[in-house]
Amino acid sequence: MRMKDKLIIGKNAIDTPTDFETIQEGIDYLAGLPDSHPKVLIVKEGRYDEYIESRLSNFKLVGAGTVVISGNRFAKQEYLDGSQLGTFRSATFFLEGSNVVLENLHIENTAGPGEKVGQAVALFNSGDRVSLKNCRLSGYQDTLCTGPLPDLQKDGTPFCTPASANPEYCRQTYEYCWIEGTVDFIFGGADAVFHQCHIHSLASKNPGYITAASTPKNQKTGYRFESCTLTAEPDTRNVYLGRPWLPYANVLFEACKIGGHVHPTGWDNWDDKKNEQTVKFSERNNNYETSIKRPEWIHLEKQGVQK
Repeated sequence: MRMKDKLIIGKNAIDTPTDFETIQEGIDYLAGLPDSHPKVLIVKEGRYDEYIESRLSNFKLVGAGTVVISGNRFAKQEYLDGSQLGTFRSATFFLEGSNVVLENLHIENTAGPGEKVGQAVALFNSGDRVSLKNCRLSGYQDTLCTGPLPDLQKDGTPFCTPASANPEYCRQTYEYCWIEGTVDFIFGGADAVFHQCHIHSLASKNPGYITAASTPKNQKTGYRFESCTLTAEPDTRNVYLGRPWLPYANVLFEACKIGGHVHPTGWDNWDDKKNEQTVKFSERNNNYETSIKRPEWIHLEKQGVQK
């Protein structure tokens, strides 16, 4: 195949000629091209039942029409060696590398609620300078994981992940995206901006948590939600804006519309009062559907407006 500026992915080549049938095939091909060569994959409308691992830098993956990338792996699933698959090997789409753009894609994990299957990641984004635009991320528990991960798990053991290395710093942006889940469905250590995104909590028998940040101690910023809208399925209550995966979790909601499904206290200390001394959970100039009653350890930098 001669080198092209753009490659077309699609299963039905009758209307438009395609270069590959799967997204993974296209990514693997681009990985063999010179660094200086433009790398763009255009994905034709359709459903792609596949698991993607990309370690490619400097490329764009763009959906043309409605493109769904679907998987159903889950943490409690048995792995090849008889062990459990674990959170990070459950991802439908694993991404590392730098200068990557994903546009107009729906990435989902349909394994089901965490009460039944445990964690089930849709996108594990371990890349730096990665931008998602107009994407939809769907799952239940742990929908979106943003690297870097902590060095070790809380029990002192290493993580089992597909990553070749754990990056020190991940800068990421999510613009005009829809992200949905139940528990800790945006989690990790990235310096990430969510701009005009729709954050949707699904119904659950247990309390819901939107974020579980693990911001590194020496990192000035973590998750910043700017002009986002927070909604939930009908009759969903007791959802918290976040809880700290690690003690220096840093999360800000600014100029957001926050629905009545969010608990009046807003945040949770993950059963450890010591976290209240180290986290930075902030709210600034938001619009609240119902009255709020935040604890003293939450930074209300400018009191929000209640409808």
